[in-house]
Amino acid sequence: MILIDETDKDVAIPFVIPSAIVDRRTGKHLLSYINTTRKPMSRIFAAKTVLGTRPAPRAAAFSSKGPNSLTPEILKPDITAPGLNILAAWSPAAVGNMKFNVISGTSMACPHVSGIAALVKAVHPSWSPSAIKSAIMTTATILDKQHKPIREDPDGRRANAFDYGSGFVNPTRVLHPGLVYDSQPEDYIDFLCSIGYDKRSLHHVTGDNSTCDGAFKKPFDLNYPSIAVPNLEDNFSVTRVVTNVGEARSIYKSVVVSPAGVNVTVVPDRLIFRRIGQRIKFTVNFKVASPSKGYTFGFLSWKNGRSQVTSPIVVRVSSAGVGLVR
Repeated sequence: MILIDETDKDVAIPFVIPSAIVDRRTGKHLLSYINTTRKPMSRIFAAKTVLGTRPAPRAAAFSSKGPNSLTPEILKPDITAPGLNILAAWSPAAVGNMKFNVISGTSMACPHVSGIAALVKAVHPSWSPSAIKSAIMTTATILDKQHKPIREDPDGRRANAFDYGSGFVNPTRVLHPGLVYDSQPEDYIDFLCSIGYDKRSLHHVTGDNSTCDGAFKKPFDLNYPSIAVPNLEDNFSVTRVVTNVGEARSIYKSVVVSPAGVNVTVVPDRLIFRRIGQRIKFTVNFKVASPSKGYTFGFLSWKNGRSQVTSPIVVRVSSAGVGLVR
């Protein structure tokens, strides 16, 4: 059997009969051969592994993509991790007496990230879940092994933050992020309140008597390691707070790549730390510069001699904002 399947052509799928999965282009060639040949023939060769034929990593075609349909003010996905054709331990109770299996998807990417989170927690036991998440996100890479931008399957276009979030996990950097975007449980309570949760619905999540008395007004205000502005009209600002977890005395300078059609500035553009654990607030300002279609992408990095703390930025200029361009 030959299955033409653009999204699963790279996924190892077992069949009960000899089979092959091909992309649409190859499928057209095969169909043309079958339909124009009186006695078409095929031959099945033994499988073999061929290394280095494609740059890695790539964003899989079946991977969940942004924007966030429920809360567009929070960029999703957060991160990308190995998840294609992963050989791993398998519960014998799941299927027969199998001890290992080859699986693709979030089922495989999640254990990779969970393992990295456990590693960070072992080295930094006092860090909160948000700090660990921040370290994973802000140290990720958007380049493949050839030091070129990550591509997206199936068409091979240049991927963006809606494909890989902050990027591909980098375990070699995650233990020393330099700065983290930390949040506490009460910050997430405020966030839920900002998207319309009342006391009753809040109770279903928290299990306590939390209220929305001290909630911030907009979901943008959650101290998240990425920034998403889904409806920019002329001017807009968001605030973030970073905590120093690197060298006690250090200076970070901001580096901004603005999304197309938007001017992005950071105030202050230098952060001066004098101790570990010190927190500094900064503001990211957005200004419509020219009309743009759909979402555009950029990033904010805080750099010093040793660390680079990077956050993706995604912005969509509203139709009202286009009218204000001068």
